[in-house]
Amino acid sequence: MRPHNLPLVMLGAGLLWFGWFGFNAWSALAANHTAAVAWVNTLVAPAAASLAWILVERVRDGYATSLGAASGLVAGLVAITPACSSVSPVGAILVGIGGGVLCALAIGIKYRLGYDDSLDVVAVHLVGGLWGTVAIGFLATAAAPAGIDGLLYGGGTDQLWRQVVGALAVLAYSFVVTYVIAQGLDRIMGLRVADDLEEAGLDATVHAEQGYELGGMSVSP
Repeated sequence: MRPHNLPLVMLGAGLLWFGWFGFNAWSALAANHTAAVAWVNTLVAPAAASLAWILVERVRDGYATSLGAASGLVAGLVAITPACSSVSPVGAILVGIGGGVLCALAIGIKYRLGYDDSLDVVAVHLVGGLWGTVAIGFLATAAAPAGIDGLLYGGGTDQLWRQVVGALAVLAYSFVVTYVIAQGLDRIMGLRVADDLEEAGLDATVHAEQGYELGGMSVSP
C-alpha cells in the first residue's frame, strides 16, 4: 500500500531527521568533540543516502520519487548510527551512499521471499543497520572520536572481523528472542487480524475511528 499523504511523509521524515541529531550527538552526554563529529555525520550520511536511493530509483524504474528520498533518508540515519563516532564526515558520506543503494535494492527481497513487511523494516533497518555496523571495519579512522582504524585506514582486518561477529551475534539473539515473544503473543491473542478486517482498515475495524470522516460531512446551502 502506498502512503496516503506524501506531504505528511516528507514532514515526518524531516522531524525524524531532526530528532536523530539528539539521538546520535547527545549519546556523547556533553557538548564536546564527540558530539560534534556525530552531529556532522548524522547530517551528511542521510543526505548522501537519500540521493543514492533516488539514483537507484532513476536507473531501475526510470523515475525518482519523494517517497524514495524520504526512505533513503531513513536508511542513511539507520546506517550511520552505529558508525557516527567511528568515521570521518567523508566516511559518513560513503556509509550513507552504501546504505541508500543497498536498502533500495533490498526492497525487492520481500517480493521474492513473500514475507509481510509493510514498512520495509527488513530492507531499511536490518540491511541498513548491518551495513553501518560492518562498514566500521572498513571506514573507521583513528582521527574520529572512537579512535580505531578500519581496513581502508591501515587497521587491517582486526576491527572488521569484530564488527562482523558482533553484527551476527546481535542478529541471532534478536531473532531468537523475537521469535519466542511472537510465538507467545500468537498463542495468547494472535498476531494478525482477519484478512477482511485488514482490507477494510484497522482504524475502523479495531479502533472504531478513521483518520478522515469525509463520507459523513454535510455542506450547508
